[in-house]
This record gives sequence, C-alpha cells and structure tokens, in this order.
Amino acid sequence: TQEIREPVKIGLIGCGGRGTGAANQSLTANEDAVVWAMGDAFQDRLTSSASTLKDEKGDRAVVPMERRFVGFDAFQQVIDSGVDMVILTTPPHFRPEHLAAAVKARKHVFCEKPLAVDGTGVRSVMDSATLAKENDTNIVCGFMWRRNTALKALYEDLHDGLIGDVRSMYANYYTAPLWTKPRK
Repeated sequence: TQEIREPVKIGLIGCGGRGTGAANQSLTANEDAVVWAMGDAFQDRLTSSASTLKDEKGDRAVVPMERRFVGFDAFQQVIDSGVDMVILTTPPHFRPEHLAAAVKARKHVFCEKPLAVDGTGVRSVMDSATLAKENDTNIVCGFMWRRNTALKALYEDLHDGLIGDVRSMYANYYTAPLWTKPRK
C-alpha cells in the first residue's frame, strides 16, 4: 500500500516577485507542499502572485479566496489559517513583527534577508530565534552569497593568510533601494 502523507501547508506573506519565487521554489523542493494561504498589503500583488503560482505549479498553488488576505494585518491572518510554515518576504521593515508572530504561533519560517533594519528589530529577531529554539521550530534565512564559489574561495584565501594579516576590510553590496509605491 502507498502511504498517504498530509501536505505541508505553506503560508506566503509578501506576494511580490521574491515571495512568488520563494513559494515556487518551496513547491519545487517538496512535492508534498502546497500553498495554503497568501497575504499581502496590496490586492494587485496577491492576485498577480496567485496567478503566476497557479500557472507554474497547478493545483498545488490554488488558494481559495477565503485564504487570501489583504491589508496590514494579512500576515496574522495567514499565520492563523492552519499553515505549517510561513514564507516572509515583505519589505524588511515589517520582518521582526511578522517573524515574532509566526514563532509565537509555533510555525516554521523561511524569511528573506535582511531580517531587520534597526537595532530594535535585530533584538526582536534574536528573541524570536531563542523562542523558536524553545518551541522546536525552525527559522531559515535567505543568504545569496553562500552559492558564490569565487567569493567563498577569496574568503578562504584571506583566512589562510594569502595576503598576510588582514587588519581591516571594507565591502559594499550594491543593490537598488527598497521599492516604494505611491500612496493612493
């Protein structure tokens, strides 16, 4: 007999390009996963994301209207919808609050970087990490440089003393600023 497994119910919080991509990647990584609920501050982003995911993943990404949430409280509605894990891909200003709510609700979390934008947020993230450990839940964070083999090799060379003792280092990460939407 074939074992019937319950699906892993994913809640997507933040339905922009990165969130849609992360949900898609989650469904690719685990054939037992489904997108169970979605939330975003903006209806157009949620609608676009739901359409893209359905086109790419079919029935595993069909989210009924009663589990699509819009507004600044959408994150809590997704968390409370019966999901097993959440994907946090809203702008990082909101991430500490969303992370704290998910961990308090004993959900597993994938959250995109950066995790916070100020000291208060960083301390909140640290508290959430402590609570997640106590709850035996996981927090996984996006980190794109781990796959950059040339950069990894450079760091290994520096640690191995290729250029002597490094006394100071300065690095930049050039990227576009966070998006903004005009107020309606």
